[in-house]
Order: sequence, then C-alpha cells, then structure tokens
Amino acid sequence: MPARRRRIEHRRQQPGRPSTGRVVRGEDEWLVFIPDALPAYITIEQYRANLARLAANAARAETPGTVRSGPALLAGLVRCGRCGKRMTVRYHQHAGSTRPDYVCARQMTDYGSGERCQALNGACVDAFVTAQVLAALAPAALEVSLRAAQQVLAERAELDKIWSQRLERAAINADRARRCYRLAEPENRLVVRQLEKDWEQALAAQQTLQEEYDRFTQTRPRTLTAAEQRAITALAGDIEGLWSAETTTDADRKEIIRALVEQVTVTVLGTSERVTVTITWAGGRTTTGETTRPVALLQQLSYYPQIKERIRELAGQGHRAEAIAQRLHAEGFRPARGRGNRISASAVKAILRELGTLPPPARPRSASPPGEEPGRDEWWLEDLATELDMPAVTLYSWIYRSWVNARKESRRPYRWILHAGPTQLAELRERRTRPPGWYTRLRWTDTEPTIPTQDEDQTASSHL
Repeated sequence: MPARRRRIEHRRQQPGRPSTGRVVRGEDEWLVFIPDALPAYITIEQYRANLARLAANAARAETPGTVRSGPALLAGLVRCGRCGKRMTVRYHQHAGSTRPDYVCARQMTDYGSGERCQALNGACVDAFVTAQVLAALAPAALEVSLRAAQQVLAERAELDKIWSQRLERAAINADRARRCYRLAEPENRLVVRQLEKDWEQALAAQQTLQEEYDRFTQTRPRTLTAAEQRAITALAGDIEGLWSAETTTDADRKEIIRALVEQVTVTVLGTSERVTVTITWAGGRTTTGETTRPVALLQQLSYYPQIKERIRELAGQGHRAEAIAQRLHAEGFRPARGRGNRISASAVKAILRELGTLPPPARPRSASPPGEEPGRDEWWLEDLATELDMPAVTLYSWIYRSWVNARKESRRPYRWILHAGPTQLAELRERRTRPPGWYTRLRWTDTEPTIPTQDEDQTASSHL
C-alpha cells in the first residue's frame, strides 16, 4: 500500500461517490516518512510549528484558542484549581461597563446537571496576573528599548527601500518615454507630438516624486536623532504607562500575556474572598500568590469571625454602631463588596442583633382606622418579615406576586396588613428556603407544564 496522509475508509464510503471516505491520518500513522526528499517551500520544523499553532487556535475545550474580543485578559488561559478543566468567560454589564467573570461549569455545560465548581470576578485575577507580567518585563526595559530602536530603524529602512523602488520605476518610465520619442519618424507628426507629451508627463511625475522623497527624508531621517533615542528609552522604561495607554488595545495586552504565560490556575478557598492563583510561565516555571475577590455577603469573608468578635468587644465598651463602623475601618476591616470601602453602620447593627446585644428597633405605631385593625392570623408587614427572618422589601414583592394575601389601610400611611395562619406560615417559610429563580425559570426536566386541578386551584388561591 502506498504511503498516504489521507487514506480511504471503506466503511465511510458512499455508494456511487468514489471520493468519499477519506480520513486524514496523523504523522505517527504514516507508513513512510522521508523528510527533505524533495525541495519544499518551508522546512519540516516550520511545518510542525504551523500545525501546532493551528491546533492551539482551534476553538475547543482543551485548547486556549485565538485571541478574541472582550476585556477578559486571560480568556482561554484560566483553569479551575478544583477539577482541572478550562474555565469559560461570561460578561455582564455593571455601571455602564462590561465586566468579565471566570466560571467553571463543565458538568452543567456537557451533561446539564451538577453544580458549578467555582465562579469569580475576573477583574481581580486579571489585575494580579498583569502585575506579575509587568514585574517580569521590568528587567527587560533596556532590551525593549534597543529592540524598539532597531524596529524603528528597520521600518525606516523598509520605507526608504520602497521610495527607492518608486523612484527607480519613475526613472525607467521617463527613460522609456524618451527612447520612444527619439525613435519616432519625423514625418509622423501626430505620433511625435503625443510621444513628446508622454515624455513630459513622465518627467513631471519623476520630478514630483523626487520632491516628495526629499520632504520625507527631511521629516524622517534614516537614523534616529538623540531626542528620538531618549524618547524611546523613556517609553521602554515606563512599561506600566505603555500597558495602560489608550493606544494599547486589549488584544495587544492578551498577546503579550500569551507570549509569557502558558496557563493560570485559580482556586477559590471555600466561599470566601480569598483566591489562590498559580501562574505557569512559558518554560515551566510557576508563581503562586493570593488575591481577593468581591463576595456577596459579609458572612463569606474569611475574617468574619474576627469582625463579630471585635464588634462584641467594642459594644461591650459602650460604643454605638456608627462609632464601631469607624473603628473597624481604621483597623483595616473591609466589607464584602460595594462602592464604599467601609462596613456600614446598618451592617454593624445587624451583627449586634445577631449577637443579642442590640434589641430590634421598636418604633411607635399609629392607630389604624376604625374596623381595620389586624385581626386573627393577620400581621403587620414588618412583624411578619421579622417572624420569617427575611427583608421586608422581599415580602413586599411577594404581595405583588400574589404569594401572600394582604390588604392596605384606607388612609395614610396606607400600611400593609398580611394574612398568614399556621399553614400559610409554614408555606412561606418553605418558600423562603428555596433558591433564587425557583419559580421564575422552567427546569430542563419539565416536559409539559403542570395544569392544576380545580380543587388544587381553589386551595392555592385560598393560601395566597
């Protein structure tokens, strides 16, 4: 059998179509391989490098793929530290800007089941890796300046070569027009007149091009001036300025990172704000560090027990919530997330209530209109929210979703009075324990919507 890169699988052939069934085989499956037997356009090393580059650029789960648009600088390079799979990038809008998130949800993506390994805000990981990359580039500032100067000189030499070729082409055209004019017979006056006109136009074009070249050499000489060399050295020394410059695009930053970094392994410690980042550099060396990510709740912070203990101590010393918040900020305690960089007084009050140090606020409640007072199994909205241990605003949204029966007073301040007996309280507590989106999305396991019977519909309406 002759050696072929593409063999024919007879099981894949279609009747009447002899060109079908061809399968590309790998280099290790070739029967015969004789390199450099015939003259080639490229070397075998360049050929293999091209194949490796094409395989790496493929958009697959196991390959990083090409550089794509978007502000995520580590797209395709981040791996999950828990399962080892490649993490995907998801974007969301926040405050008018696009923010990236790195998510590991391979089980959900492939099989439609399971849970996400981990997910975190991408800005913190990008900032950590960027700082490491800039630190790695800092010792090479002198080499960067020399390479930049060489590149500028090479570009100017290339431009000068292009100009010389244009001038040479113009001189050839003028010389050809001159020879045509001199070889013409004097009796052919019309032909001679046209050839003379063409010669004059060629000479004018040559003169114009020579003047343009003279102006170009005056503005951009072949060698760098002392001022230009100092400017290049200053720019190369300010790598951070070049990195954050407006002319540097996200694609440029991604290319620089990919030239230095092979992969980045990310591990979130539990559900806290602490993230372990391991950078695998090109060449095999690794750098391990830790960064912080924004989390949703104050209870997720790794130093939340220290915050509670410190609040207990300060409250025992007689400090109020606002003074405790200021002391926590001065001592370096920071909130989970948010625009501010300090723990608010309301969060301190919530922790004091949890510790039993601060009683719930008791505000005087005005009398209801005659005949509209809460009756049996009826609650004020704030009281029922306290009973269910949930925010009052969430319970307020349940009213408009018809998940709880409620009525409003007929005059100011138009307070809500909710009906919730023992059965309804149990249902509301169960509803409170369910995750967000339980009632607003259709599960993939549901094939048909459930149509309640008449008795079930009446029972549900009576509960709501």
